[in-house]
Amino acid sequence: MNNKIKALVIITTFMFCHYMMRNFWGDSWSEVLLTLGQQTYLLLTPVRYLFMYGPLVLVATLLFKEVSVQEILGLKTAGHQRYFLTAAVCCVPMVIGYAFLSIELNLSWSDIVTGSIYAGVFEEIIFRAALFGALFRYCRLGFIPAALVSSLIFGLGHIYQGHDAVSALMVVSITAIAGAWFSWLYCECGYRIWFPLWMHIFMNAAYTIFGMSGGAVGDLEANIFKASSIILSLVYVNLIIRRGKKREVTLASLWRNQSIVNQPTVNSPACLRT
Repeated sequence: MNNKIKALVIITTFMFCHYMMRNFWGDSWSEVLLTLGQQTYLLLTPVRYLFMYGPLVLVATLLFKEVSVQEILGLKTAGHQRYFLTAAVCCVPMVIGYAFLSIELNLSWSDIVTGSIYAGVFEEIIFRAALFGALFRYCRLGFIPAALVSSLIFGLGHIYQGHDAVSALMVVSITAIAGAWFSWLYCECGYRIWFPLWMHIFMNAAYTIFGMSGGAVGDLEANIFKASSIILSLVYVNLIIRRGKKREVTLASLWRNQSIVNQPTVNSPACLRT
């Protein structure tokens, strides 16, 4: 099976999971899991994610049998502690800024877990590793087409935050750009999901705890602090590239990925070795 057919299979499977699997989810399951979770979504959310997107992981493992599931999902543990600390540092300006702007605090543990931890973990593993990663790394699509597929679907998943046609378009555009940024972080951090995952979690947590309004679009002051954290993440990635890490996204790989699957080299920083 050639790479184009594999890419089509991955995209078709993802679309089926994203739009059709929810139709096979019975309401009785939701009632049972909500009862077990004491009327929170702490149990319902992860079980539903696994139910909906499990077929995508299964198909990916069958298509790329030579690659471990851990590798496909970007879950190799090398460097995960450093990425956690780096993401925390990058998000400090955003947390401080949101704390300054906030007029209320939301310290609900269930809201933080479901809106931040679950969202960061499942969205990054599914959209960045399983979907984008499979298309870019193994199906050899270029960064732009692979990112467009995953990022636009990611953006459309947030369209509910828009109140009219214009705001909905802005939400989709901004979240799609954010999806492309997360995809770039995933590539340049050794095809490990940890850095974009922790950035996603910390940013969502700051947003949830400090009750920032405006959805994904946000307001000007909030976006300035959010941008400062994004800029710090870009600085970090460029720093490790200057230290010798191979750049994964280049002009040559924008439309077609012709490089070999990422492998560690002798000169790679220790935290990036597989």
